[in-house]
Amino acid sequence: MRAIPFWRWVQRSLVALLTLFLLVILLIVVTPQGRNGVRTVLFVFQVLDFPVKPQSWVTAEPVREEISFPLPAGSGAADVYRSPGASVDSPRAGVLLFLGANASGRDDPDVVNLGNSLARAGFAVMFYWSPTMGLRHNMDPNEIENLVWAFRHLSSLDYVDPDRVGMGGFCVGASFALVAASDPRISGQVSYVNAFGPYYDARDLLLQIGSRSRFQDDGNLTWQPDQLTLRVFANELIETLENEADRQAMSGVFLTGSASSESELNGLSEPAVRVRRLLEGTTLEDAQEIYRRLPEGFRQSMDRISPRNHLDGLKAKPIVMHTVTDQLIPVGESRRLNRAFAGREGLRYTEFQGFDHVRPTGGSLWRTAAEGLKLYRHMYTIIREAS
Repeated sequence: MRAIPFWRWVQRSLVALLTLFLLVILLIVVTPQGRNGVRTVLFVFQVLDFPVKPQSWVTAEPVREEISFPLPAGSGAADVYRSPGASVDSPRAGVLLFLGANASGRDDPDVVNLGNSLARAGFAVMFYWSPTMGLRHNMDPNEIENLVWAFRHLSSLDYVDPDRVGMGGFCVGASFALVAASDPRISGQVSYVNAFGPYYDARDLLLQIGSRSRFQDDGNLTWQPDQLTLRVFANELIETLENEADRQAMSGVFLTGSASSESELNGLSEPAVRVRRLLEGTTLEDAQEIYRRLPEGFRQSMDRISPRNHLDGLKAKPIVMHTVTDQLIPVGESRRLNRAFAGREGLRYTEFQGFDHVRPTGGSLWRTAAEGLKLYRHMYTIIREAS
């Protein structure tokens, strides 16, 4: 058999590679899976610490606008990010996002980048801004009702496809989004809930904060909560005190930093002394006993804002993500949530290393690529909703 000349072998190889390349391009252009894959890759490059951001090269600059919408008591404020091509004739998938008890504002660079990146991926994105939780670092159960109204407003916009609207949240906001999505008025319309860093049970989270321990399957581990977590729960617990002098003295120590005098602290009532033990850190057994003696209304609020008590009403696809090293909410909370959702259609659970709580962090290119692959697999489930 005659040998094929080297130049002809090279020619045939190049033709084969070109044919394969054209087939891949055709697959991307023609199939929804290919287009969604490209959208997801571009999104991942945009939100993680990659040196290039190609999403902006091939998509139009999003429109950002501040809107107001009706709430049971007054009106709510939100920012909407959308493609300039979104219209009645070309409606987009919608997603309602809630940051919860986070200090980030509407002009925070990560918030703006997330809104623009999702809009470029094909979504109409609505950030609901809480007038209490975002500025006062507390957990307001009334925001669950407000999220229901915000979802209904987003679904009603003429450039949003009401059959393709989901919800998402971060930290406390993630748990509130899960509870709101279970409300029977909207549960049948919410396509999915993407919860990043949620808690499963507000009571158990408080006990972990008070005992400085994380609940694990193989035993509890020592844990030092983040200062923001301590501040949020200090707000919540101090508000349970009926005595104004108690509230002022405790706020001076745990919130404003203006240390109260020793005489004021020595004069605390018994309920305030118990709350002080929780805020300074105590044993798990003591924390459990103190919790049982907190006002009934407070304990009912903790039950109301706990996803654990609303899972049966949730019809949306549960999509959960958490940073393993999270110091604001222990990763064990999402693991428990994932187990509770076992067997649910559309369930996806992902743990990350490359985030500081819910914010992307830098690192080596290899680490960023590894985290990017996990984020791609996670976000593909959501971005295909925009196709």
